[in-house]
Amino acid sequence: MKIAIFGGTGDLGRGLAICFAAAGHEIIVGSRSQERADQAAEGLREALPDGNFVPMENVAAASAAELAIVSIPWEGIEQTIPPLADALAGKVLVTVANALKFGKSGAIAIQGDELPAGGQSCAHVIQDLAPEAKVVVAYNNLPAAALQARHHLGADVLVCGKSKEARDTVIALTNDLPGARGLDAGPLANALIIEGFTALVINMNKRYGGEASLVITGLENAPAAPTAAH
Repeated sequence: MKIAIFGGTGDLGRGLAICFAAAGHEIIVGSRSQERADQAAEGLREALPDGNFVPMENVAAASAAELAIVSIPWEGIEQTIPPLADALAGKVLVTVANALKFGKSGAIAIQGDELPAGGQSCAHVIQDLAPEAKVVVAYNNLPAAALQARHHLGADVLVCGKSKEARDTVIALTNDLPGARGLDAGPLANALIIEGFTALVINMNKRYGGEASLVITGLENAPAAPTAAH
């Protein structure tokens, strides 16, 4: 699959790019300029020399992609997404953006009127700015360093979106991440919960050390959780 990643230089975007490239996908590295895209792709090739990383400017990347992933700081959503809206129409657009602020007590989830355009969540803001895209929220809570190292994650990925078909596409794609299981968590209205949970993960990592992952237990009919390869 041709997967465009916007924000491939950030920790999480970089980890997703490396893992999906290792699974055989073509990664289209989108950036605001060709020069920045070239630099980002070169950095990814250093991490995974056999990976297929194709640098393009953002609009070209969105046009060439079969599926896109937005992994940018939430403050850049209003500037980045509108120029891509037409190119992303009809395509699955995965957002891993989290609106967070940091204080003395740790990370805090931003919501409501504090978000751009008063959106309910980052995912809702992106859906409003790219109304014909099939926006799905996923991968927000995965440990970035473990992804970059391609370690077995032992993690569940909660997937939300308006379209069940789009959710199923992302759940299937999740199988290409080492040790990750995708679970259908329902409509896009639940995106706020997934995005906000990232603040809890950050705070627990800081308090107890390590890189936490989300694991759901007790689901009788869910796919089996992947086991570590020996």
